[in-house]
Amino acid sequence: MKSPLLKAFAALGMTCAMALTIGCQSKSLKQPGKPLMLIGLDGLEWNVVLEMLDNDRLPNIARLMKDGLYGELSVTKPTLSPIIWTSIATGMTADKHGILGFIHPDRPDRSATEQLYTSADRRVKAFWNILSDYGLRVNTIGWWLTYPAEQVNGVMVAQVNTITPKMRRDGRGIWKGTLVRDLQGQVYPPEAHEKVLAALPAVEQALPALVQDLFKSRGKLVPSYEALLEQSVWAFRADAVYHRVAVDLLERDPNFDLFAVYFGGSDVTGHRFWRFMYPDLYNTATPQAQRRKLGGVVRAYYQYLDGVIGDLVAAAPADVTVMIVSDHGMDPVRTQTTTLGAGLSGGHLNGPAAFFIARGPLVNRGAQEKSRGPLKRSDLVEHGTILDITPTLLAMLGVPVGKDMSGRVMRNVIDRDVLERFKIDYVSSHTDGKWMRSRPSDERARADVGERIEQLRQLGYID
Repeated sequence: MKSPLLKAFAALGMTCAMALTIGCQSKSLKQPGKPLMLIGLDGLEWNVVLEMLDNDRLPNIARLMKDGLYGELSVTKPTLSPIIWTSIATGMTADKHGILGFIHPDRPDRSATEQLYTSADRRVKAFWNILSDYGLRVNTIGWWLTYPAEQVNGVMVAQVNTITPKMRRDGRGIWKGTLVRDLQGQVYPPEAHEKVLAALPAVEQALPALVQDLFKSRGKLVPSYEALLEQSVWAFRADAVYHRVAVDLLERDPNFDLFAVYFGGSDVTGHRFWRFMYPDLYNTATPQAQRRKLGGVVRAYYQYLDGVIGDLVAAAPADVTVMIVSDHGMDPVRTQTTTLGAGLSGGHLNGPAAFFIARGPLVNRGAQEKSRGPLKRSDLVEHGTILDITPTLLAMLGVPVGKDMSGRVMRNVIDRDVLERFKIDYVSSHTDGKWMRSRPSDERARADVGERIEQLRQLGYID
């Protein structure tokens, strides 16, 4: 039996098509006609992946690596999520796309006027805008800086970075990834809002079991370590929501050109539980019992995400090309501190290399020689930078690349036959004055954001 969400998407098909014909510029296109799935995994670290591959704990990632390309991408700094995920989605550096952090730097009175960046602040088109212009169907789930959701040729479920005044008055807050009934602008087309929210009850019901599975051996924790768990559950909920919405949409409406979905729990668990996984790197006086209880959290979450990847690939068309990318890796931080308490022990401000895998009909399988023994970090090839993702996926789909993009097409990643049949075209820019003038000025996105600010403080991104 199909879920209510699946039935809802069936009814939305005609609505989407009618609404999006208005926004589409009907540009000419020469495209290979093969679907592409882009999976974003925040903060995924290659060292942990390699260790788990040796123990056969990431079967879906291993399968993609066996049949495809894999390696590193260099990252831009600062490695702050709103900046770098916008760079991935636009192929532009921050000075071009206009997202400079979490909070507008020109609003110093944080007690009264602190405001988060939103999708309305982006100054250039992202891949969902560009592909929609060319009549390609693009679905985007949970990507950074997509609230308020934009008009696209497909479905967009935005990552929410605000709370409503009513919820603030009621003492309830919205943190990243939480969908709420009385907040508009989370879903495009608007008619899908209630239908998408139909996924929430099942997610909430399953969340305790997910948390218990991730922390199945934790037992009783001291209060400071219990806080690490409590401050992470919002990320587990967010990823579970995106997982369910994405699989439902894939099963009901598999006719997409690009399907992009983001998951952030690998970054959150890395920030909070790194020292329990690698205690010998720290001077922190962490009791052995607590190390045993929390030492497996990061790896457990990587396993959870590997299962999510398996679900997404299984629900996608058989000829899908899958591209997995992180925004950066993860390093140990504050290793010399002896009073870490509930502080963060994993970080990425030094710009550790990003994770990258590509597999499918659009990928050049012969471009990389596979290691015959256990894969080592020194075996990994640097294929490009995080700025190269959007230029490359545009080229894979036969869409011209903007000459104003900071990134380049990773030609070695693309199947040679695709390159020969569909020569890479270029345009001076995809962003024009008409689009800029159409950008929303949505006060819903400027609501009280106290809960989100507190979340960012807990992650160590702002003071």
